[in-house]
Amino acid sequence: MTVMAGQIAYQRPDGIWWFPRDEFRTERFTYKMGQHVVFGGPSQIAGKTTLCFDLLEEVATPEEPAWVVVSKPTDPVTLKRGKELDFRFVRQWPVPRKVSEYFNGRPRGYVIWPQFGNIHEDMKAAGALTSEFMADRYSASARNEKHSAGIMVMDDTMVKAKIMHLDGQMVTILAMAGAMKIGLWVFVQKPTDSGRTPLWAFENAQHFFLSKGGDENMMKRYAEIAGMHWKEFKAIRDSLKPFEFIYIDKVNGYICIVGAG
Repeated sequence: MTVMAGQIAYQRPDGIWWFPRDEFRTERFTYKMGQHVVFGGPSQIAGKTTLCFDLLEEVATPEEPAWVVVSKPTDPVTLKRGKELDFRFVRQWPVPRKVSEYFNGRPRGYVIWPQFGNIHEDMKAAGALTSEFMADRYSASARNEKHSAGIMVMDDTMVKAKIMHLDGQMVTILAMAGAMKIGLWVFVQKPTDSGRTPLWAFENAQHFFLSKGGDENMMKRYAEIAGMHWKEFKAIRDSLKPFEFIYIDKVNGYICIVGAG
């Protein structure tokens, strides 16, 4: 067994390993740039955004940064964690380098946060900015430009797909951009609730973090990814404590539980 931060990694009676979150993100999560990630579970209460930033702390670098694209006026977790990780907060894209970045280096992440405050224009403006950002990063990667690899974090995926009409662009990233080292990290409440993006994400992602919640059809889709009977998977899901996640590495056929942060 492994001891870390006062917690002990252990193998449960059902054979599933449980890991403290710090140990998982620093020692167990093997991420290669260009791989896609799915965070699945109910909104607000599951802790998906917190887990996402915990992982970004480990994998985002100035050479291969994270781009967190915000779709709502307030987001306390993104504001807090983005500042803790020294991500650069911007209102537009593209942005010029700061003078200080020529001396201190580029940040390892950006929070792209549109201006909100007009109910009639906010979604249209935020959608246009997000669309321009994805097109810019996709084109830069296609041209193999320096610093073009990175992670697109699309929190509020349903909002971006349905309300901002960005479903087609996110699907394109999922289908083609992995080879260009652009990873798309998406957040879904169920495999079918956000247009084509969740469907393509579940087919093209390697890494899955699934929280408690969901109906029988959802459990069957998750179980298919995990390679087990859905009732067996449901038993594992039902055993989760608050803010714990089932992690599935679909390519390597690996499953474990990630402890709460």
